[in-house]
Amino acid sequence: MFQTRIVNAGGNEISGKVYAQDQNERWEMTVQGMRQISILQHKSGRAYLYMPDMNMAMSVNTADAAKYGVSEIFTGIEAEEAGTDVVNGEQTKRYRIAANEQNRNTETMVWLTDDGIPVKVEGSSPQGPFSMTLEDLKRGPQDASLFRLPDGVTPMTMPAGLPDMIQSGRMPGMPQ
Repeated sequence: MFQTRIVNAGGNEISGKVYAQDQNERWEMTVQGMRQISILQHKSGRAYLYMPDMNMAMSVNTADAAKYGVSEIFTGIEAEEAGTDVVNGEQTKRYRIAANEQNRNTETMVWLTDDGIPVKVEGSSPQGPFSMTLEDLKRGPQDASLFRLPDGVTPMTMPAGLPDMIQSGRMPGMPQ
Protein backbone atom coordinates (compact mmCIF):
# COMPACT_ATOMS: atom_id res chain seq x y z
CA MET A 1 0.00 0.00 0.00
CA PHE A 2 1.05 3.60 -0.35
CA GLN A 3 -0.39 6.95 0.64
CA THR A 4 0.50 10.48 1.69
CA ARG A 5 1.22 10.92 5.41
CA ILE A 6 0.83 14.35 6.99
CA VAL A 7 2.24 14.82 10.50
CA ASN A 8 1.78 17.94 12.63
CA ALA A 9 3.80 18.25 15.84
CA GLY A 10 5.48 21.07 17.69
CA GLY A 11 4.07 23.63 15.25
CA ASN A 12 5.70 21.89 12.26
CA GLU A 13 4.10 19.96 9.40
CA ILE A 14 5.88 17.18 7.53
CA SER A 15 4.26 15.34 4.67
CA GLY A 16 5.41 12.74 2.22
CA LYS A 17 4.71 9.45 0.52
CA VAL A 18 4.56 6.30 2.63
CA TYR A 19 4.89 2.75 1.35
CA ALA A 20 4.17 -0.25 3.57
CA GLN A 21 4.19 -4.01 3.19
CA ASP A 22 4.89 -7.00 5.46
CA GLN A 23 5.67 -4.83 8.52
CA ASN A 24 8.13 -2.74 6.51
CA GLU A 25 7.66 0.98 5.94
CA ARG A 26 9.28 3.66 3.81
CA TRP A 27 8.49 7.36 4.33
CA GLU A 28 9.84 9.85 1.78
CA MET A 29 9.81 13.46 3.00
CA THR A 30 11.61 16.78 2.76
CA VAL A 31 12.78 18.32 6.05
CA GLN A 32 14.40 21.78 6.10
CA GLY A 33 14.90 21.51 2.33
CA MET A 34 16.64 18.13 2.48
CA ARG A 35 15.12 14.94 1.03
CA GLN A 36 15.03 12.17 3.62
CA ILE A 37 13.82 8.59 3.46
CA SER A 38 13.06 6.63 6.61
CA ILE A 39 13.09 2.87 6.17
CA LEU A 40 11.68 0.79 9.03
CA GLN A 41 12.02 -2.97 9.07
CA HIS A 42 9.77 -3.75 12.02
CA LYS A 43 10.33 -7.54 12.15
CA SER A 44 14.10 -7.15 12.42
CA GLY A 45 13.98 -4.00 14.57
CA ARG A 46 16.13 -2.08 12.07
CA ALA A 47 15.61 1.52 11.06
CA TYR A 48 17.52 3.66 8.56
CA LEU A 49 17.56 7.34 7.72
CA TYR A 50 18.72 7.77 4.11
CA MET A 51 19.59 11.16 2.58
CA PRO A 52 19.60 10.51 -1.20
CA ASP A 53 21.01 13.93 -2.14
CA MET A 54 24.11 13.13 -0.07
CA ASN A 55 24.02 9.36 -0.81
CA MET A 56 24.41 8.84 2.93
CA ALA A 57 22.51 6.72 5.46
CA MET A 58 22.44 6.19 9.22
CA SER A 59 21.18 3.13 11.05
CA VAL A 60 19.57 3.42 14.45
CA ASN A 61 21.28 1.23 17.04
CA THR A 62 19.13 -1.49 18.56
CA ALA A 63 18.83 0.27 21.93
CA ASP A 64 17.42 3.40 20.27
CA ALA A 65 15.22 1.29 17.95
CA ALA A 66 13.70 -0.45 20.97
CA LYS A 67 13.30 2.91 22.74
CA TYR A 68 11.19 4.20 19.85
CA GLY A 69 9.15 1.00 19.67
CA VAL A 70 10.39 -0.24 16.30
CA SER A 71 10.53 -3.86 17.41
CA GLU A 72 7.30 -3.69 19.42
CA ILE A 73 5.11 -1.49 17.25
CA PHE A 74 2.66 -4.26 16.39
CA THR A 75 2.23 -5.78 19.87
CA GLY A 76 1.03 -4.94 23.33
CA ILE A 77 -0.84 -1.68 22.83
CA GLU A 78 -3.83 -1.42 25.18
CA ALA A 79 -6.65 0.57 23.63
CA GLU A 80 -10.33 1.13 24.35
CA GLU A 81 -12.75 1.11 21.40
CA ALA A 82 -14.41 4.54 21.21
CA GLY A 83 -16.70 4.41 18.15
CA THR A 84 -16.63 4.33 14.36
CA ASP A 85 -16.01 7.05 11.78
CA VAL A 86 -15.37 7.52 8.08
CA VAL A 87 -11.95 9.14 7.59
CA ASN A 88 -10.90 10.19 4.06
CA GLY A 89 -13.40 7.72 2.61
CA GLU A 90 -12.26 4.79 4.78
CA GLN A 91 -14.55 3.14 7.36
CA THR A 92 -12.63 3.06 10.66
CA LYS A 93 -12.86 2.08 14.30
CA ARG A 94 -11.68 4.78 16.70
CA TYR A 95 -9.55 3.73 19.68
CA ARG A 96 -8.43 5.65 22.76
CA ILE A 97 -4.98 4.93 24.17
CA ALA A 98 -4.69 6.31 27.70
CA ALA A 99 -1.58 8.18 28.82
CA ASN A 100 0.89 6.02 30.74
CA GLU A 101 4.62 5.82 31.42
CA GLN A 102 5.21 3.34 28.56
CA ASN A 103 3.91 5.83 25.95
CA ARG A 104 5.60 8.83 27.59
CA ASN A 105 2.30 10.10 29.13
CA THR A 106 0.75 10.64 25.72
CA GLU A 107 -3.05 10.58 25.35
CA THR A 108 -3.87 9.32 21.84
CA MET A 109 -6.87 8.62 19.60
CA VAL A 110 -6.23 6.26 16.66
CA TRP A 111 -8.55 5.55 13.72
CA LEU A 112 -7.89 2.10 12.18
CA THR A 113 -9.32 0.52 9.05
CA ASP A 114 -10.61 -3.07 9.23
CA ASP A 115 -7.27 -4.22 7.80
CA GLY A 116 -5.29 -2.39 10.51
CA ILE A 117 -4.15 0.76 8.72
CA PRO A 118 -3.94 3.82 11.00
CA VAL A 119 -5.50 6.55 8.84
CA LYS A 120 -5.68 9.20 11.55
CA VAL A 121 -3.99 9.83 14.90
CA GLU A 122 -4.54 12.75 17.28
CA GLY A 123 -3.05 13.26 20.67
CA SER A 124 -1.38 15.40 23.22
CA SER A 125 1.80 14.87 25.13
CA PRO A 126 3.83 16.93 27.59
CA GLN A 127 5.44 18.51 24.46
CA GLY A 128 2.06 19.58 23.02
CA PRO A 129 -0.57 18.38 20.55
CA PHE A 130 0.20 16.22 17.51
CA SER A 131 -1.69 14.65 14.63
CA MET A 132 -1.20 12.36 11.65
CA THR A 133 -3.51 11.74 8.71
CA LEU A 134 -3.25 9.56 5.63
CA GLU A 135 -4.57 10.66 2.27
CA ASP A 136 -4.71 8.95 -1.14
CA LEU A 137 -4.61 5.44 0.37
CA LYS A 138 -4.00 2.78 -2.29
CA ARG A 139 -3.67 -0.88 -1.41
CA GLY A 140 -1.50 -3.26 -3.43
CA PRO A 141 1.86 -5.03 -3.53
CA GLN A 142 5.04 -2.96 -3.32
CA ASP A 143 8.50 -3.62 -4.73
CA ALA A 144 10.71 -5.13 -1.99
CA SER A 145 13.56 -2.77 -2.98
CA LEU A 146 11.60 0.13 -1.43
CA PHE A 147 12.35 -1.28 2.02
CA ARG A 148 16.13 -1.51 1.83
CA LEU A 149 18.98 0.89 1.17
CA PRO A 150 20.22 1.26 -2.42
CA ASP A 151 23.18 -0.90 -3.46
CA GLY A 152 26.49 0.72 -2.54
CA VAL A 153 25.12 2.68 0.43
CA THR A 154 26.65 1.57 3.74
CA PRO A 155 24.94 3.13 6.75
CA MET A 156 26.81 4.77 9.59
CA THR A 157 25.61 3.94 13.08
CA MET A 158 23.49 6.78 14.42
CA PRO A 159 25.08 8.20 17.59
CA ALA A 160 23.14 7.57 20.81
CA GLY A 161 20.83 10.47 21.59
CA LEU A 162 20.59 11.70 17.98
CA PRO A 163 17.00 10.41 17.54
CA ASP A 164 15.94 12.54 20.54
CA MET A 165 17.59 15.60 18.98
CA ILE A 166 15.93 14.94 15.61
CA GLN A 167 12.48 14.54 17.20
CA SER A 168 12.87 17.67 19.30
CA GLY A 169 14.43 19.78 16.53
CA ARG A 170 17.58 20.42 18.61
CA MET A 171 20.10 19.48 15.96
CA PRO A 172 23.57 20.89 16.67
CA GLY A 173 24.47 23.64 14.23
CA MET A 174 20.96 23.80 12.74
CA PRO A 175 18.88 26.99 12.96
CA GLN A 176 16.08 26.73 15.52
